[in-house]
Amino acid sequence: MKLLRRVILGTFFLLTLTATLVCADDDPPGRVARLQYIAGSVSIQPGGVEDWVAGNVNRPLTSADNLWTDKDSRAELNLGTGILRLNSETSLSLTSISDNTVQVQLHQGTLNLRVRKLYGGEIYEIDTPNIAFTVQKSGEYRFDVNPDGDATLVTVWKGEGDATGNGPAVRVRAHQRARFTGGTSLANELYEAPPYDGFDDWCRVRDQRQDHSYSARYVSPGVIGYEDLDEYGSWRVVPTYGTVWVPTIVTAGWAPYHYGHWVWISPWGWTWVDDAPWGFAPFHYGRWVYYGGYWGWAPGPVYVRPVYAPALVAWFGGSNWGFGLAFGGGYGWCPLGYGEPYIPWYRGSSRYFRSVNVTNTRITNITYITNNYYNHDGRRPVKALEYANLKAPGAMTAVPGRTLVNSLPVSKTAIPVSAKEARDLGRVPIRGNVSLEPTRESRLGVNAGRPTAAPPERTFTRPVVSRINPPAAPERSEHSAPVRIAEDKPVVPAPMPGRVVPRPPQSAGRMDEGTPAVRNVPKPPAAAAPERRVVQTLPVRAVPRPPQAGNNSPDTSPSVPAPRVSHNNPTRPADREPVSSSPAIRPVPRPPASDTTPTGVEPRVTPRPQGGSVFDHAPDRDSARPATPVAPPKGMGPDENRPRVMPDSPAPRGRSDAGMGRPEAPAPRMSAPAPSSAPHASPAAHASPSQGAHSAPASSGGQPPRLR
Repeated sequence: MKLLRRVILGTFFLLTLTATLVCADDDPPGRVARLQYIAGSVSIQPGGVEDWVAGNVNRPLTSADNLWTDKDSRAELNLGTGILRLNSETSLSLTSISDNTVQVQLHQGTLNLRVRKLYGGEIYEIDTPNIAFTVQKSGEYRFDVNPDGDATLVTVWKGEGDATGNGPAVRVRAHQRARFTGGTSLANELYEAPPYDGFDDWCRVRDQRQDHSYSARYVSPGVIGYEDLDEYGSWRVVPTYGTVWVPTIVTAGWAPYHYGHWVWISPWGWTWVDDAPWGFAPFHYGRWVYYGGYWGWAPGPVYVRPVYAPALVAWFGGSNWGFGLAFGGGYGWCPLGYGEPYIPWYRGSSRYFRSVNVTNTRITNITYITNNYYNHDGRRPVKALEYANLKAPGAMTAVPGRTLVNSLPVSKTAIPVSAKEARDLGRVPIRGNVSLEPTRESRLGVNAGRPTAAPPERTFTRPVVSRINPPAAPERSEHSAPVRIAEDKPVVPAPMPGRVVPRPPQSAGRMDEGTPAVRNVPKPPAAAAPERRVVQTLPVRAVPRPPQAGNNSPDTSPSVPAPRVSHNNPTRPADREPVSSSPAIRPVPRPPASDTTPTGVEPRVTPRPQGGSVFDHAPDRDSARPATPVAPPKGMGPDENRPRVMPDSPAPRGRSDAGMGRPEAPAPRMSAPAPSSAPHASPAAHASPSQGAHSAPASSGGQPPRLR
C-alpha cells in the first residue's frame, strides 16, 4: 500500500512539473529591442504584417521584425546588455530576441554591435549570407555585407568570436578583420583591423554617452534606456520609496501613460509607446509614485536582471464600462504604485509572474502575492486591490476602444475623469484579457498610412547562414507574398574533415548551442609554393631588391616574420603573390656581395588607404598606399655618422611617429667590410661569432657604405 501511494505521488509530481515547464516555455521573453535613435528615414516591418511603416523612437521590436535604414540614415537598437547600430542602406531582421539569445540577420549594409555584458549561457549571433558569427566575449564588433551578398567583412575591435559555415570554424580575435567570400565555404583572409571611419566614430560617441551615464548607479544594467534620464530629470531621495527619478521637462498636469499611444506587439499584446524622448525605462520597468505634489519613478532592485513589461498599469473597463461618462465600451488604466503587483493581461506562467514583479519593484512576500493575485487566463479569481495612484490627480486615463484599435494618440482622445469617477471606476478592474481584436493599424502603430521608404524587394529574401535553429516566423499578410525569414536558411552541415583544434572549454556558467566552435589551423605551404604574406599593420616604404650580379642561387636570407593568412579557397593558386600598386621608393645602392651575402628584405605592401568601398581592401588588391619620399634628416650628410645594420642583426621595425602613425622605412641589411681601426667601425665587426652565422670578415681598408 505504501509503495502504491509513493507511485501515485511520484506520478502526480512528474505531471505537475511537466505542466509547469510547458507553461514556462510559452512565457514571453524578458527583453526587447528598443528603437532608441533615428536619423534620416528608418522603416520597420512588424512580424505578421506585410506593410512597412516609418519607425518612431521608443517602439519595442522583437522576434520576426524587420528594419531598414534608407540612404544617409542611421538607427540604434538597445537590447539592455548590447547595442545594435545600423549605417546607411542596411537591412536587418531580428530572428530571435529572448532572455539568453540575440540572433539577427544582416542581409546587406553595415552593422555595429557592442556587447556590454555577456551573461553565462547568453548568445549573440550575427547571420550573414556567408557566415554565422557567434560572439565569445563582450566587446565591439563590426559587420559589412555588400549589396550583392557575396562578401562579408568582420572587424573585431575588442573581444573575439567564431565564424561558422560549411567548414571548420574561424576564430577572429581583437584588432583583426576577416574577409569571407566563396559562399558558405569560409574562404577567408585575416589581416589587421583598419582605422576608424565616420560611422565608427559616431558609434564610439554613443558608447561614451552610455558609459558616463549618471543614472547607471541607480538602476540595473539591464534596464533599457536609462541613459536618457540624465538630460530630462533628476534623482531625489524620498522617504519610503528611496531614490526616485523626477522628470523636469513636462507639461502642466502631466501624468504617466497619458502622452503616447498603444500598439499591438505579439506575444504581449497591447504595449505602451510613449512620446517623450526619455519615455522607455520608466514605462516598462519599476513603478510610478506620487509624493509631495509631483510624480516620481522608483526603479526596481539594482542587483537583479530586470524583466521587460509592455506597460506597468492596471486596466479597467470593458464592453459595458462607462458609468456617467459620455461613451460606453471604453477602457481606462492607471500606473501601478510602489509594491503593487503587476497582473499580465497575456499568457504567462506563475514563474513569469513572480519574475516580472520581483525585478521591477520591492515585494516583501511574493508567495502571498502569487497565491492571491496570479491570474492565468482568467481561471483563478483575482483578489480585490486598491491602487494607491487612483488618488493622484490625472492618474486615471479613459479612452474609447477605437483609440487602442487604431493606435490613436491618447492625449487627443482621452475623456476627462474626475477624482470621484476615478475611485468609482477603479472598483471594476479587468480580470482577464483586454477584449479588443487588433487590426492592421494596431500592429503598425501611430504612423500607419504614412509614406515611408521600403528596401529593395530582393534584400530580405536573400538566404543567410545560421548556427542555431531560429524560431518559426509568423506568417505575413495574405494580400501579397510573405517575406521569408527562416524558410530559406540553408542548414549548416557539420565541419568538414580536416586539421581542426576544438576550442578550449569556457569558464563555468557558459553554455553554447549547436556544434562546438573550432579554430582553423592552416596547413603549411607546399615546398614549391612560396609563403603568402599578410598585410602589415602600419604603412611602410618598400625597398626593392637590387639586381644580383653573378649569383643564381635561390634566396636563402631570413625574411621578415609575418603572420600567416588563412586561405580556405581551393580555387586560388597557391603560388599567387599579392598584387599592389607601385609605391614611391628610395633607391639604395648596394655594393657587390659574395655568394654568402644574404639578399635584401622583400617588398611589403601596406594597408589600404581610407575611403572607397570597404570590400575592396583585400591584402592583394587595394591595400598599397603610395609613400612620400622623405629627405634625410638635417645634419646627417654623407660624412655624418649613420646607423649600420649588419646581416647577422634582425631587421629593424618601423617606429610610429607621434600623432601620425607612420613608421620610418626599415633600413636594409648591409654587408660591407670595415677595419677594426676605423674611427666609425660597425659594432658588428667586434661581435662574437655567436651573434650571426653570415658575418662578413673584416678587411684592412675602405669605409663602410652610407645610407642615402
